[in-house]
Amino acid sequence: MDAHIHPETLEEKPPEFLSSWIYLGKTFIQHNGWLLLGAGVILCCLWIRMKSYIEKFREQQEERRYAALWHKNPDLVHARQEAMEAARLRFQTEHDKKANQHAEKMKERDAKKREEYLGKQGERVPVRVGYRLSDQTSSSNNEGQTQTKSSYRPDYNPLMGAGGSGGYRPPRRTCPGGGCG
Repeated sequence: MDAHIHPETLEEKPPEFLSSWIYLGKTFIQHNGWLLLGAGVILCCLWIRMKSYIEKFREQQEERRYAALWHKNPDLVHARQEAMEAARLRFQTEHDKKANQHAEKMKERDAKKREEYLGKQGERVPVRVGYRLSDQTSSSNNEGQTQTKSSYRPDYNPLMGAGGSGGYRPPRRTCPGGGCG
């Protein structure tokens, strides 16, 4: 009688409805796995293609709803336009402020680089800032130099190419019959 109340081994079995659903799902996947995979791939491709159209449709619906609301309440249009103008003005002033700060930083950086460069150059050789070669007031510097007379004729310009016959080019040859483009 005791054995009837407590069996020797206790086994935990899942509920019958759960095991039957698991069994049905497993057999369905075993028999139709490739069909499910193909259907999933096709659905993914369709979703990728149709997503933009669905979004456009939703935007158009929202615009139609908002247009109907504007038609009923024109003050809403003015309030929205004023809010947009205020936002634009705020963004523009913020952008101008950032642009001015960036310009100041760039000026400071350039001045710092110039000072560093002049400091490095000062250690090597004294720098003559603003010295011009054609300056007439600095004739004291040019006293030691004597001008030599050029050995070339006065109308000679080396950038013009060779003089005399060196510039001759023969006429272009044409194709017989006047063709060839």
